Amino acid sequence: MTMQRPFPAATSSRLPDGVTIQPREFDWHDLESVPQYWFAGNAIISHLENAFSILIPPGERFFIRSVRHYEDRAKDPELGDLIRAFIQQEALHTRAHNQFNASLRKFGVDVDQEIAYAERFITAMGKYLPKKMQLAATVFLEHLTATGAHVLFSVPEVAETMHPAMLRFWRWHAVEELEHKSVAFDLYQQVGGGYLLRVFSAIATILLLARPFDKIARRMIKADPNQITDEMRQQAREINRKVMGPQLRMIGQYFKPGFHPWKCKDEKYLAEWYASAEGA
Repeated sequence: MTMQRPFPAATSSRLPDGVTIQPREFDWHDLESVPQYWFAGNAIISHLENAFSILIPPGERFFIRSVRHYEDRAKDPELGDLIRAFIQQEALHTRAHNQFNASLRKFGVDVDQEIAYAERFITAMGKYLPKKMQLAATVFLEHLTATGAHVLFSVPEVAETMHPAMLRFWRWHAVEELEHKSVAFDLYQQVGGGYLLRVFSAIATILLLARPFDKIARRMIKADPNQITDEMRQQAREINRKVMGPQLRMIGQYFKPGFHPWKCKDEKYLAEWYASAEGA
């Protein structure tokens, strides 16, 4: 299905040839068709991905605030245009994930509890972390989501076990994460962010966010009245093995002094999606 494009695309010499940052409205015309266990029919993996989705709206708002704080210090108009497109994309992601998260209520998930918990935790990060560390955390989390997007396209045998509506949803989100993956990084460099703070903030962010992700996922699994079988556990381990290896290798690149997001080559996946029926 064609994505709606209510906003203009941002172009820049900072982006690879053929890549733009194009905010797109996601049409949840088929949300009611999504089953409870939409990822490989597996309760464990589905709950883990649902926990990630719960964290996304407050996380996206954190990203927007951290970038907006330094937006007026962007040194060239092109970066300013990219920042505005980045903010539009993140706002649209929040809207689409809120719609999906609300749909989990029909499966007995205490969505309000989980959203409130995620909001409190990420709001506290925005309250207590220094502003430049917040931007550095955003830089790392944008790389983390970009690695997940890369794996979604590069390991199709796993992605294609998703329900078609969810695969369409995550591909849309993944494309936009790849398009804007360098915006926060480039801004961070322009405002004087250095290597040591970038690395320290990445480690701190991993430690901080591991807790709410784990707690939300565990509560979802525990509240599920259906039995988690040994077969599900084995399947979940196999899926994790297929995706975690390439993702961890890409995450490791972040800790190199000369890292830049576009050194992780994703242009071919963007070109393929642009040419597909989904991206047309």
